[in-house]
Amino acid sequence: MSMDLDLVRDYMNDEDVPANELLIARSILDRAIGAEDEAVDLGAGGAAEAQQVQKRRTSRCIPWSIGVAAAIAAGALLISQLLPSSKVGTSTAAAAQISHLADFVQPPPPLQAGQWSDYEMQGILSADVTNVGNTPTPNAKAAIPIALEVWSNSTGTTCTSQQFGTATFGSPENAQAWHAIGLIDTPTNQPVTDCAAGLEASAATGSTMAAIDVSNLTHDPATLATQLQGGSTGIPGVDQAATHEAGSVAAFIRLTVLLVGPTSGGWSGFGQEMLKTMALLPGVVALGPATSHSGRAGLAFSTAEQQTSPGSDTGAVVPTVVLDAGTGALLEARDFSIPVLQAAAQDFVGSPSAPVYTEGVSYGVGTEWIDPVPPPGIIEQGALPTWISTFHVIEAVTKTTTTEAQVSRVVDQFLGNGNSAYSTTNTPGTGEVTFDITVRGTAADDDAVVAALTASGLFESVSVKA
Repeated sequence: MSMDLDLVRDYMNDEDVPANELLIARSILDRAIGAEDEAVDLGAGGAAEAQQVQKRRTSRCIPWSIGVAAAIAAGALLISQLLPSSKVGTSTAAAAQISHLADFVQPPPPLQAGQWSDYEMQGILSADVTNVGNTPTPNAKAAIPIALEVWSNSTGTTCTSQQFGTATFGSPENAQAWHAIGLIDTPTNQPVTDCAAGLEASAATGSTMAAIDVSNLTHDPATLATQLQGGSTGIPGVDQAATHEAGSVAAFIRLTVLLVGPTSGGWSGFGQEMLKTMALLPGVVALGPATSHSGRAGLAFSTAEQQTSPGSDTGAVVPTVVLDAGTGALLEARDFSIPVLQAAAQDFVGSPSAPVYTEGVSYGVGTEWIDPVPPPGIIEQGALPTWISTFHVIEAVTKTTTTEAQVSRVVDQFLGNGNSAYSTTNTPGTGEVTFDITVRGTAADDDAVVAALTASGLFESVSVKA
C-alpha cells in the first residue's frame, strides 16, 4: 500500500501535470473515499471498523499530498482510466474532462403547484455605442454592473428583475464620449421588472428577458451537437446567435446560451446532457483552473478557435465557461452576448433632448462575465416579490363558431394600461383560437375579465393560468 501511496504522491507532485488534471484527480479520490466510507459494515466487530472510518474521515482534512491509504489503489486506477494521457489541454483531453464532470451533474427538483424556481445572476456588461445617427462614436464605451433575478413556474410564467449599476470607463476619453451623446452614468427607474406568460412568453415580444423554452430540444447529445453547429435546434434565440461565426465557434456560443439561460421546459437530465453535448463539440479545449468573480474555483473551457470567422461583422469573442470541478455546475460565463431589457438600457438616456434619443443610436451589449448566484432554488408563492402578484394571465379558448370581430368587442375593453392579449390558432380548420390575456391588477380585476368572457358565450373555456 505504501508503494501505491508513493506513486500517487509522485504523480500529484509532478511539476509537468497540469493543475486542471490535479483538480479532477482530487475529485475522483474524494468520491472514492466517500464511497468506501458508506460501504463499511458496522455489524460484528463494528467498533474497530468505526474507528477506521473515523480515521479516514479525519484524514480528509490533511493536505492531498498525503491522501488516504485505504483508497489509494482504487483512486490510482480511476486516475489512470479517467484522466487524459496528454498533459496539454487538447480537444480530446478536454472532452474527457467534461464527460467526467457530466456524470456528477445533479437534476433539479421538480416544481410543484404553487412553487417557483428562483435564479439569480450578477456580472459586468460591456456597452459600446458605435453610432449616433450617421456620426461614428468609437470611444463611447462603458462597463456596467448588472444584477438579474428570474422567477418561473411550471405553467410557463417568467418574471424578471434587472438592475443596472453605475457605469465605469476605461479612460477619460470613454467617459467624455459617453456624456457627449447624452448618456448618464447611473440609470434611473431601477430595477426594471416585468412578467410574461403563455403566448406572450413564447413569442418573446414583451420587455422581459424571456426564458428559453427547451421543452422540444432533443435529448440526444450527438444530435444536439450537430444542430448547434448548423443552427437548427428549432429555438430561434439559440439558432440566431453567432450566425456569422464558423460552425465550431457558433456551436460553443449557442451552447453557452443554453448553459446560462434562463431556460424553461427542462427535464431532470438537462444539465447532464448539455455537458455531454459540449464534450462532443469540435475544437473544445481545456484552459485549466479558473476562479469566478464570485470567488469559486473551477475548470475553464472554450474552443480552439479564438477569433471570429472571415466576414464576421459581430466582433464576437469566443465564450469561456467555468465549471465546478466536483458537480459540473456552471460557475461563470465570459465574453458572450446576453439579452437585456431594452427599457433598462434606455434609462441611461439623460433627457429627451439627448442626441442618442433624437437622432437614433446603434449600440452593442456584450457580457464580460456573469456568474449564477448559488444556489438556484425553489420558493413558495408567498416568498415572491409583491409586484409579481399583480400579474395574471387568463386563457380563453373560443368556440368554433366565434368570429374575430366578436372576440374583439369583448376583449378590447380590457386592453391597455399594461394589459395585452395574444392569440394562436389551435388545430387548423376547427376554428378554435386560444387567447392569453395579460391582466395587471388585483384578483377583482381578474374576476371582472373572467365574468365578461364567460357571459359572452363566445368561449369553450375561460381559466386563470397565472
